[in-house]
Amino acid sequence: MKSTSTYLAFLTLIGYVLVFLAGKWLDLIQFFKFNQEIDSRKKGYAPLSRDLEDFYIRRMYTRVQECFNRPIASAPDTWMDVIERVSCDRKTLIPTKKTRRCLNLGSYNYLGFAAKDVYCTPNVVESIEKFGVSTCASRVDCGTNILHLALEELIAKFVGKPAAMVYGMGFATNSSTIPALVGKGGLIVSDKLNHSSIVVGAKASGANVKVFDHNSPSHLEKVLREAIVKGQPLTHRPWKKILVIVEGIYSMEGEICRLREIVAVTKRYKAYLYLDEAHSIGAIGKTGRGVCELQGVNIDDVHVVMGTFTKSFGSCGGYIAGSKELIHYIKSISPAHLYASSMPPPVAEQVISALKVTMGEDGTDRGNGALFIESNFSF
Repeated sequence: MKSTSTYLAFLTLIGYVLVFLAGKWLDLIQFFKFNQEIDSRKKGYAPLSRDLEDFYIRRMYTRVQECFNRPIASAPDTWMDVIERVSCDRKTLIPTKKTRRCLNLGSYNYLGFAAKDVYCTPNVVESIEKFGVSTCASRVDCGTNILHLALEELIAKFVGKPAAMVYGMGFATNSSTIPALVGKGGLIVSDKLNHSSIVVGAKASGANVKVFDHNSPSHLEKVLREAIVKGQPLTHRPWKKILVIVEGIYSMEGEICRLREIVAVTKRYKAYLYLDEAHSIGAIGKTGRGVCELQGVNIDDVHVVMGTFTKSFGSCGGYIAGSKELIHYIKSISPAHLYASSMPPPVAEQVISALKVTMGEDGTDRGNGALFIESNFSF
């Protein structure tokens, strides 16, 4: 990845500093001018918001908020209708009834399934009529639908693992599964630029967390060797287990994981490997099966495979794939599986239909091999 020039970094930093100082100056003026007008109901209460975040939103983000969080009024296709907004106070944005047709450059709709599809859409509509829009229950109550079971079987077949389980939310797939795998006395070794959901899950696990340089197998080996030699803090006992977590494609950097070399390191030190394929599944590899297929890595060398349905398959939710024993264990302990409402049936049907197209099981040749994947790159 090409590094940012010093000149460009300096200009960016100066811009932030100037906006920051201007915001602090305005806060100072407001403090002396309006300090006496504080709502009496708030006296004695600590602020709910944290100081730095509150300042950033009020004085920095609001100046450029028109660039972000743009509401749309159509399917998130290659071209979409963006709602125009106006501001009367330079703080809030009010949606109007006007829309603007725009080229979509802010989507991870890799295979084009987010828009109306000749195969997927009719199946989804039919599933709504048959099953409704929600199960209104968790998977362990009466929230398991036949579509969930069909999807779990299909995604396991697609990624090449014996079993799989699905979640209704992609973020929760990581944040709820990682604490189920590693706890106190365990070690998580995470890539420096791993997704927020991985960071949240690692923190919630109670395990000791160490970070290695981004996409660096050599530094990963150094971290593992040092951690194994020293053992657990204070007691120096051996770690109960070690879990290395990487991503197939790092979404913010657009870089592909050096998986083959990382697998070699984890094998050498007997560490488990957790692979997040949220952005790589469906998007890379000859038949869209992700970074393992792309780099010729045996899927059996990856102990836990995670992915989401929000990118390549035009739906939502995520999955965990692994051995049958592992999936059974996670289902019995993961909070998002035990307590959260299950994936809506139409959402599951969308993924099933998109997977069938990708795998060539829809009765057409749309999804056979790399031709389908390459033909859906819009840019």
